[in-house]
Amino acid sequence: MALAWLVAFVSRASLVGKDDSPIGPTWGERKREIMKTVLNRMAVALAIAGGIGASGCASHPAPNAKAASSSAAIRAAEETGSRDVPQAALHLKLAQEQLERGKALIRDNDNQRAEYVLARAEADAELSIALARAEKSKALAAKALDDVRAIRTGAPKP
Repeated sequence: MALAWLVAFVSRASLVGKDDSPIGPTWGERKREIMKTVLNRMAVALAIAGGIGASGCASHPAPNAKAASSSAAIRAAEETGSRDVPQAALHLKLAQEQLERGKALIRDNDNQRAEYVLARAEADAELSIALARAEKSKALAAKALDDVRAIRTGAPKP
């Protein structure tokens, strides 16, 4: 389609008829003008095509490092016991789904969107870790508070 447009664009200037009239430019001058116009249009068309081609080569590289860091964050979340805390487990599942979606986007060569999705997967995995640690800290604090209360009342530790 682009080639057809380019041909129509360039050949449009050459459709002018021959003018043998003694008034105005001669056929040779007119032919020279037409060739200049055709060459100028070809130069513009080639510049546009080159710009489009160059912009295609300058796309985002595959975010393999981001995929690796997201995967590592998910493994860390699994190892910290995020599956045992409901809210943390939800974010861990979201992170896993986003990691798979990011990998699919990389396969589809949509690297810019993949980078964003993988960054979100990593953030969800880190949130899962934080929620799991917070829940463990709350449990330890509650146990310590129970121990303090037991000591104050003089009751033996269970």
